[in-house]
Amino acid sequence: MVILETERLVLRDFTRADIAKRIEWETVDRDWLDWDAPWERENDPPLEEIVKDLEAFADMIGTMKPGDKRYSFQIVVKETGEYIGWISCYCIDDNYDYTDDDANFAFGIDIPPVSCRGKGYGYEAFSAAIKYLTAHGMKELYTQTWSGNTRMVALAEKLGFREICRKKGIRKVRGGTYDGLTFVYKAD
Repeated sequence: MVILETERLVLRDFTRADIAKRIEWETVDRDWLDWDAPWERENDPPLEEIVKDLEAFADMIGTMKPGDKRYSFQIVVKETGEYIGWISCYCIDDNYDYTDDDANFAFGIDIPPVSCRGKGYGYEAFSAAIKYLTAHGMKELYTQTWSGNTRMVALAEKLGFREICRKKGIRKVRGGTYDGLTFVYKAD
């Protein structure tokens, strides 16, 4: 189901038809994993578990009604119909750490195909998601990254997020030490 449309993109629900592409991104086209929390990749679950989780996610999304608020968006290029990535949500507590509680909603974006990066798709998709979520009553939105992910830092700042927490030296990536960053966007 289409949730949002922008000039060049469609943001829609995840479906079982997306699983094959997500598996390709998890197993073959993996460059994006160097930027999306690479410190978590040391203990990736087995492929069978990833597939099971994606199937369960597709089934859960399939039960949603058209008017239900979405917290996940699949990004598709309108002109070609190519599925190029997603925006997803997780919760963080007041210390900006991951939690299972419905506390503060943090959103991230992934565009795995290298050929689709640097074209403004991330800005366009994230901007549309922000408008959607604030129109659905969310007053504060968060995003998190690490200081070595300069493209995400620039995207957050361009979208009007401001840095509110910097945890010094907590991320070890490819032999370097980086800061953990949390940004907030406050709706008017």
